[in-house]
This record gives sequence, C-alpha cells and structure tokens, in this order.
Amino acid sequence: MVISLINYCGKMTNEAPKLLKDWVNSISERNPIKQTSFYAKDAILLATYEPILIGQRAIYNYFVELLSKKDIKCSIRDNYSIINMGIVIASGLYTFSFKDDNNDLVIIPARYTFVISKDRIIDHHSSVEPSK
Repeated sequence: MVISLINYCGKMTNEAPKLLKDWVNSISERNPIKQTSFYAKDAILLATYEPILIGQRAIYNYFVELLSKKDIKCSIRDNYSIINMGIVIASGLYTFSFKDDNNDLVIIPARYTFVISKDRIIDHHSSVEPSK
C-alpha cells in the first residue's frame, strides 16, 4: 500500500497562515519589538546574511538592523503550507524592498520556511532566491 506524502504529512494548502501574514504586514511598521514577538522564546532564525540566531534576544538584535532600512516592505509571492497536529510548516517565496542610502529602490527576492507551533514561530529560514 502506497501512502502519499501529503496524507502522511497532513493537510496542504496554498493559503499562508495568519501568523505569517501578520509577520509580513508588520515588517513595514519597522518595530523590532513587535517583529520579535512573533517568535517563541527559544526560536531559531537562519537569516539570509547572518549566522544562526537562537532566542528572542538575538532575533531582536537582527530586526533592529533589518527594520532600520528606509521604506522596508515585504510581500508573499508563493506559499505552500502543511498543517499537521498543531504544527504548520509554511514554505514559499517573498520579496523584500527598501530604499538604500542613495534613495534607490532595492528589491530582494527570497525564499522562506517558517515552522509555527502554538501561534509562535519556532524556526525560520530565509535565503536569497537563487538566480535562474
């Protein structure tokens, strides 16, 4: 008997989880305290240009720097979520944009995976999308 991966893993959807949507919308508020509040106390963040960050203090320090960028925004382009036993794994593509020191628009297409449990991010991996 063959068991499909989707049935084994749980329910699959293209809808981004509410917590992820809130996280994305919050980026433009540029508030590192609020951004950090989406993460569990001992969460792991594998950010694009940083070493592994563990815990809210390290994650907060990361967001202080990231959210200092002028007019920073984030938008989801593609999402695939698997929900099973209270755990949500959301993977997809998002785009960050901000203005640099010359006031030029910088656009960074990236990919992500968020692992969410009990309405908190417990693991987050983000990396620049590879060139085609």
